[in-house]
Amino acid sequence: MKILVLILLIAIFGCATPGMVMDRNNNNLLTLEMGMTKNQVMEIMDKPDLNEAYKSLYGKNMCIFFYYTQRQRSDWSVTKDECTPVVFENGQLIGWGSEFYEIRKNVDITIRED
Repeated sequence: MKILVLILLIAIFGCATPGMVMDRNNNNLLTLEMGMTKNQVMEIMDKPDLNEAYKSLYGKNMCIFFYYTQRQRSDWSVTKDECTPVVFENGQLIGWGSEFYEIRKNVDITIRED
């Protein structure tokens, strides 16, 4: 009975379940290529669930899209720890994944000594 109700809700509202969104995002991440523009990434991934932007200490425009890829809590809200970051520098895709994002973020906040 619960499955029938779920199917009816999906049919009525036409929305994807969180599991479907995570599967889609994880599969689409496999098709990304370095150097893509933000628009090209959004054609594949759709709009990000979260995003942030800043100018690095080196003067580069940084933009990070976060896509929902793993459930941590069943509270129907999306947080960064449930997402895979996709990182752009001056509008070009330079990498994705939590490890890349953390390394890149640390590079950008380290003051370069000349």
